Amino acid sequence: MSVHRRIIDAIGQWDPNRDALRWPRDKFDALCAAVFAHQYTHQRTYRTFCERRGISPDDEPDATTIPAVATDAFKVLHLFAGQSPSQTFRTSGTTGGERGEHHFATLDVYRASLHPTFLRFCNPTESTLRLLVLAPSHADLPDSSLSFMLSELVDRHGDDGSAFFVSPDDELRWNIDVDGFAEALDQACSEAQPTMILGTAFAYAEVFERLDQSWTLPDGSRLMETGGFKGRFRDLSRPQLYDAFTTRLGVARHRCVSEYSMTELSSQTYSDHLVCGDEATGHFYAPPWLDIQIVDPIDLQPLGKPNSRGLIRFVDLANVDSVLAIQTSDRGILHPDGGLELLGRAPDAELRGCSLTIEEIVDAQST
Repeated sequence: MSVHRRIIDAIGQWDPNRDALRWPRDKFDALCAAVFAHQYTHQRTYRTFCERRGISPDDEPDATTIPAVATDAFKVLHLFAGQSPSQTFRTSGTTGGERGEHHFATLDVYRASLHPTFLRFCNPTESTLRLLVLAPSHADLPDSSLSFMLSELVDRHGDDGSAFFVSPDDELRWNIDVDGFAEALDQACSEAQPTMILGTAFAYAEVFERLDQSWTLPDGSRLMETGGFKGRFRDLSRPQLYDAFTTRLGVARHRCVSEYSMTELSSQTYSDHLVCGDEATGHFYAPPWLDIQIVDPIDLQPLGKPNSRGLIRFVDLANVDSVLAIQTSDRGILHPDGGLELLGRAPDAELRGCSLTIEEIVDAQST
């Protein structure tokens, strides 16, 4: 059985509405070892990097000992365990800056990971919803993992009235169709159609600035925001945005879900607002094939003490075609129940360990 099929089957056996968010550690580590062996075999640069760390599949490594690769390495290395990619997602990057690239031999594992996690945290009743999206579609932005994710959700879970409201104009600048979005909200209200709005924080801010109307969306409606709280023209705080969700759209706070992921991952985390209601912590939770660790910013070793603060590391079993252990530059706290509390990006002074890791794996490429 291929490692892709093994991961897809394991994910498919998980019931998103009944099963626990954590697999037994021996099950996760066995799958982790299989993915690691695949990547060690098929990526020369990553294999050299692991050899320098003294780690190979023969050592039977687990999720805490498999060498992690920093997200910035995706900007300078072709981290791909396959013959030729069928899809490449690119990070947004900065003006004139390098963009990271995440290559996929197949998107089957990505899809297998995406939908049950969405059902668990955003649509536990598995209803058909009207999905109104304040972001480009995959057709308009094919190298965006976010656009691919949102298009998949519309195709699988949206009704015939679902639509995207961000598209390129004649000069290839992104344009938000605020009038069309307002009409779609009016129609959802008139039809009493439960609606889910999905978009980036900055897109929401733009809509609220350009529209004067307010709505009270039908019962069963909900909302997802995907981060991006700093824009080119304004800064927006999370409390201000969520207040607007209630006052301008009529969606209560406990029905507004935050999503946190990144281009270098194939899985997503979500806040617990919809599934826990008034008892929600606001922390982010992962499906059982995505392990979250907190590591020391200097030596990048996992911090075993509960509620420790440090850098966030993900071990994503769905990252079959690239690297499963991803070291981020984000700071956080992992709570005993598995909830991740985000603390923002670490200052440069705290990222010495990540910088050394990037230098090490880039050097491994030239060996």
